[in-house]
Amino acid sequence: MHEDEAAFRRIYERTAPRLRAYLHLAVRDSALADDVLQEAYYRLLRADMNDAAIGQVRSYLYKTARTLLADHGRRVGRERRRQRRWNSSVSESPRHDLTLDMERLFARLSQREQTLLWLAYVEGASHREIAASLGMQANSVRVVLYRARKRLAGILEGHGWGPEEAS
Repeated sequence: MHEDEAAFRRIYERTAPRLRAYLHLAVRDSALADDVLQEAYYRLLRADMNDAAIGQVRSYLYKTARTLLADHGRRVGRERRRQRRWNSSVSESPRHDLTLDMERLFARLSQREQTLLWLAYVEGASHREIAASLGMQANSVRVVLYRARKRLAGILEGHGWGPEEAS
């Protein structure tokens, strides 16, 4: 096996499962998530990142994936608005199905908020890595992440998943 191929395989194995999970959660469409994942790695192969650290590669992949999602969103904007109207009309009864509820509630966050929370709490990315992925200042991440957490907490509490449920 060629050395570049082995290096790419190691990067893919370290980053693809979580990136795919993020994409699936963001778009709730396995085929689209797979298409975006494939295109992100294709672009990584074309990028000159041979000497980049894994954190830089991860940031590049998330930034590329977000761009691809935004492009897709623009192409199918009308369909997304129709889908959002359908999602908002789904029964608001709390706890009827945790998985569907969490996907539906997470979808109420903006794409940026979803990405912030995913990178911070699933990927365990540092504020600097998050900033690179989202094209923002590192010192802004703490504040924006706090607001995203607070917004998600409000959404969850509004559907019966408040702190009092922990006991």
